[in-house]
Amino acid sequence: MTEIHEDISRETVFLQTVAKALGRDKALANAPQRNEVGPPTFWREQKFENTQPLELFKANLEALTGKVVIVRDGSEATNQIKLWLKVLNAKSAILWDHPTLRKYIEPSLLGVKTAFWNNEKPRRELIAIAEQSDVGITWVDYAIGYTGTVALFNGSTTGRSVSLLPPTHIAVMRKSDIVPTMSTVMRELLQRCGQGNLPSAVDFITGPSRTSDIEMDLSIGVHGPVRIWTIVIED
Repeated sequence: MTEIHEDISRETVFLQTVAKALGRDKALANAPQRNEVGPPTFWREQKFENTQPLELFKANLEALTGKVVIVRDGSEATNQIKLWLKVLNAKSAILWDHPTLRKYIEPSLLGVKTAFWNNEKPRRELIAIAEQSDVGITWVDYAIGYTGTVALFNGSTTGRSVSLLPPTHIAVMRKSDIVPTMSTVMRELLQRCGQGNLPSAVDFITGPSRTSDIEMDLSIGVHGPVRIWTIVIED
């Protein structure tokens, strides 16, 4: 009985703390009336200028130590990746075998050993290659301005290991695929669900991997890449 009373007391203290943070004298006994379903009206009715999603994405990702470079075309994108590989002293890279990524990036010009994630090799072998690669290069299906997040749709030729295992993740995208909020991505996934065309997984990546679960000490790169660098193509 003592343990039950202690739990109730802790719960009461916690709820009173939350109530104070919300400007209330005491915790509510009943749930407040809420007529809206989903995001509030003011959020749904937001208007954005054409340049705002990119500006938000750049500011928010760079605040998390990411990099955002804007280029005009695939040739400039390839040159930028080549420059970054030299800066990193990289010897190898693994790329998604993605048609749009191949359209913009020419792997033979990168100056390092390259491999593609596709069905030509067994999955275990691909994972081993990704583990040993200095850089993983992916295409971005959507980027979210409000949080500096990239959304990656995974499949047989777009494996999660490419963005997870190498210490540096380079993500390439079109400017037109940067949206203000996650709602656009959710609508796309709902539409795909209705068509039976969902990706095998969706990765929402916001900055490099970071964790503080070891003695509350912030560590970078424990559960994923140390760096995420992005290239935005102004198509």
